[in-house]
Amino acid sequence: MAENAQVFKWTGINSAGQRAEGEIQAADIKDAQNNLTKMRVEVISLVPKTGFQLRKRRKKIKVKDIQLFTRFLSTMLAAGLPIMQALDIISHDQENPEMKNLITLIKNDIGGGKTLAETFSQYPNYFNPLYCNLIKAGEKSGTLDKILNRLAGYLEKSEILKRKIKKALTYPIAILSVALAVSGILLIFVVPQFQSLFSSFGARLPAFTRGVVMLSDFLKSYWWVILIAGVGSFLWLRYVLRTSENARRTRDRLMLKLYIIGPLLTKGIIARYTRTLSTTLEAGMPIVESMKAMANIMGNSLYSDAVMRMCDDLNSGNSLSAAMTSTKLFPNMVIQMIAVGEASGRLTDMLNKIADYYEEEVNSIVDNLSSLLEPLIMVILGIIVGSFVVAMYLPIFKMGSLF
Repeated sequence: MAENAQVFKWTGINSAGQRAEGEIQAADIKDAQNNLTKMRVEVISLVPKTGFQLRKRRKKIKVKDIQLFTRFLSTMLAAGLPIMQALDIISHDQENPEMKNLITLIKNDIGGGKTLAETFSQYPNYFNPLYCNLIKAGEKSGTLDKILNRLAGYLEKSEILKRKIKKALTYPIAILSVALAVSGILLIFVVPQFQSLFSSFGARLPAFTRGVVMLSDFLKSYWWVILIAGVGSFLWLRYVLRTSENARRTRDRLMLKLYIIGPLLTKGIIARYTRTLSTTLEAGMPIVESMKAMANIMGNSLYSDAVMRMCDDLNSGNSLSAAMTSTKLFPNMVIQMIAVGEASGRLTDMLNKIADYYEEEVNSIVDNLSSLLEPLIMVILGIIVGSFVVAMYLPIFKMGSLF
């Protein structure tokens, strides 16, 4: 073995199309990559092997990583840098080793003669069909840097919108979690202290107090049953949602009917739909092709199905506004604005205006929800704690009234 040789651990897809892993000796990571390519291995990860180290959790590639990659690539191509040089620079500055490996694989594929769109399509976990179709349109029209710039802006706005919706959904879960935690602590640790005091009274306890004491006894005796049932129900529900299309449709339908949450999700979906369609049309993609690429990113199976039905209507010669009307999922205002955009030849402008409006609506709901739920948490906790206090002190007040 040469003195400067290193051992690298690799994971990849072999020539038979199967996932494989192993170790390889090379001078550096680039040499190891070249050797694996000669072995007809498509590398997923490639890291140096050390004598002893704690097993670290692999850092995943997030949407933000793809967003920044798109923005940097757009800027460098617009500045006139060749794509291979741009990828080299971006790869060098990556802190996430997984993202660095991905860019290395992209460079190797492009160096092998593939187009950027063909290369991206090999990594569907990071570049969805919509992204790849837009890149393909940019390569055909010679406006790749502009398309990447539009894509970067679209990803940034989509990620902001997603974070807003997640923030709004987190608040109800936080309230429920805090309420359950406080109730559990009071029932397991506080109520038994009073129960020993009540047993010395020898008198019949009020019905409300008896109910709380019985609930405390049940929780202390069968907490493990509740825990197993809760975890089991969660795992079963997650499995059903992963394997059953009908279950996902039912969940999506119920989510859209929830108070406050339903309108918030609907507005978010409409904002995503109009923003995405505007971006694809501005890039020169045909409307039907754009719609088909959008179906899997709607975030709700009802709207995904509606988009596919709209594609059939468009192929039959109907207008976009008429196709949207038939789904009965879009507000009349949205349909009217799109009809005006179609009639005036300014459809993309109208789509952008609709997206701006609904994104602002989502922001407003989230901000109002935040200010509303903060005092609501205090009220709920006050009711819970107050109920337990009343239940525990009722017998004491009853005994006091006898004297």
